Amino acid sequence: MEQRLQSSTFSEQECYDAVQGHSLPLNLGNDVVRLCVISGIRHHLSFALSPGISELCLVEGQEVFARARNARLIMSGILPSHEQMKGRHLQPYCIWYPDVASEDTYQRLFLRFPDLKYQVGRACAVGDYNQLYQELGLLPDISIAEEARGVPGDPGSSEIFRQIMNAPVRYNIMHDYTREIDMGAEPGAQLNGDTITIAALAHRQKYEEDFPLHQYFNITEDGAIDNETIRLDSAKLTEDETALFNSPLPFNLPTMHKDLLILMAAYEGNVDRYVRLRRPFKISREFACLVRGIYHSTTMANYLSSNPHAVESLKLHQSEVRIFQRAINARKIMNNSIFHLIDSDFDVPTDELPYWIWYPTIPSSYTLVRIAEAKPTMRPQCARASIAAGYKGAYLNIMNMGAPDKPLPVDYFLMMEASQCPEQNFFLPDLERRKTEQGLGFLPMVEDDYWKETLPWRTGDPSSTELPGYLLDGGISLHSGQDGGMYEGLGVDAGSVLLFLSSSKEERARAYRCPGHVLLLEDHTLQ
Repeated sequence: MEQRLQSSTFSEQECYDAVQGHSLPLNLGNDVVRLCVISGIRHHLSFALSPGISELCLVEGQEVFARARNARLIMSGILPSHEQMKGRHLQPYCIWYPDVASEDTYQRLFLRFPDLKYQVGRACAVGDYNQLYQELGLLPDISIAEEARGVPGDPGSSEIFRQIMNAPVRYNIMHDYTREIDMGAEPGAQLNGDTITIAALAHRQKYEEDFPLHQYFNITEDGAIDNETIRLDSAKLTEDETALFNSPLPFNLPTMHKDLLILMAAYEGNVDRYVRLRRPFKISREFACLVRGIYHSTTMANYLSSNPHAVESLKLHQSEVRIFQRAINARKIMNNSIFHLIDSDFDVPTDELPYWIWYPTIPSSYTLVRIAEAKPTMRPQCARASIAAGYKGAYLNIMNMGAPDKPLPVDYFLMMEASQCPEQNFFLPDLERRKTEQGLGFLPMVEDDYWKETLPWRTGDPSSTELPGYLLDGGISLHSGQDGGMYEGLGVDAGSVLLFLSSSKEERARAYRCPGHVLLLEDHTLQ
């Protein structure tokens, strides 16, 4: 067994056999193969009881397999022995998927292992076992409430939900993100959509060598790995869920579909909503939405700057952290707060100095000149910002700054900005003169800097002419705009979402009757 645990070669055949519960792989040191074994154990009782799995469960440090084995036993109506569950590290978190045990099994489990009473309570919410739930004597837990709400057709589950919601206070005892049971939870918890319900567990993804190992919900500990991919349709937000975008959030969030709410809060820089809704891990397109939110919201920039734990929880690459820092510095510059840049006591790294410093707010001419003096590497963007703002004096000051034999080189983006600005009759001839004096001919655009070609005051945050008939939860409702986007290539186009939120119910209904959406420029039915 030790040799198997040290072997880390990926094998599709071993993955298949493990998920099917046919055989124990030779390469148990491979993370993807391990997930397949856990999945196979949870789905196949014969595999869970096989000699190989029994031996594996006894190896120190391999408790994850023992937890899967114990979960399978419970779901098959077999109670694990006290030896098999002699500590919390051997107790499974989820004991209701892929199968729900009988009410009698859960009752006997509770009597033998009282420490599992909240897992049993959650299983009662899934299995419609209200009578057993009443016997457990649980504190009203928000995860159990959200689970019970997810099966509204079952009278027992509905009664469990009603009882929890009628309690004067609720507790956050079960933590689906971390698979922890917090018996010391304080009262006052609110329903916040942080539970993965039984319906969502049906999503499965086929194994592959680069299978994503991190998922923000993994209560079964198998990463939802399988032999075939089963994708659940993105949730269509109901009318009541859509109304949450346009109103203060209620104390208890009435939906599990909150990813688009998170993204729009980040996009708009709404700190209160973002902090309330965010998950402890980054979701799809959250980073790009936050970057846009920082540029547009001083409070969001300040929150992320002063709460490093919030940034750390996003698990960003170092390059993404630098993008954050550039965005925060840009927001400060646009507010004319430049002490950290011009004070010699501060040392802002060059790779944290931003390029976009004049959108969505134009800084003062004084700010641009002072930055150019203090940070010579920022002279190009300070000059361009001066052109965009029509600051002729600041522009001349910056262009003439430094030694006469080392002028600021004319570049493609300065010429482009000058050719499009209202004061082009002043700026363009001056740049043409400087270009000739510097002996420059054709000015190429650096391919990696394509995003600088955007003229933010013309195309910074595009609207949309496409009205969707409904909104889908998550990043799928946000499109990548402007050939990648002006924020260092991070494009998030929320135009269609904003158009939907601005439209009447009648307009949305007309759009819904069309093939999924209406293009307003091509369809005049809304006029």
